Amino acid sequence: MWATQLADAIHTSAHLGLERFISMQNHYNLVYREEEREMLPYCERQGVGVIPWSPLARGYLTRPDEDVEATERGATEEHLYAHPYREGGGIEINRRVEELADDKGVTMAQLALAWLLHQEAVDAPIVGTTSVEHLEQAVEALEISLSSSDLDYLEEPYEPVRVSGHD
Repeated sequence: MWATQLADAIHTSAHLGLERFISMQNHYNLVYREEEREMLPYCERQGVGVIPWSPLARGYLTRPDEDVEATERGATEEHLYAHPYREGGGIEINRRVEELADDKGVTMAQLALAWLLHQEAVDAPIVGTTSVEHLEQAVEALEISLSSSDLDYLEEPYEPVRVSGHD
């Protein structure tokens, strides 16, 4: 959804005396940050909660770039490459996630979730898991502390990419 669409919906709900929108589910992760331009600032100003979907970029942020196709999901995931995760510095970001995760003794998925949880606008990510182990690991991401230099290191390679996920 475009920020203007949410603004129109909030305005219309107020005009009609309807319940106000209280949360926004948007496409946001370390390799897709286009929501930072308009949607996240708008949600913060309006007090709208942010609940991002695809926080692990359809699994792209859970393993090194060169290993993505080696998994069953990577080989069969029809939507993974519809999103610009490898564009705009995405491959370098993936490499940095791997490096920092190794340094901190955590999984890449945990580090990518920790980054998202360090974003002030984010209330909670929508995490899809395939096992109890993955769920437990996701919860452990809450305990990972990232310094401002860690955040800068992960974010620095990002460049603007085409908008994706506004179908």
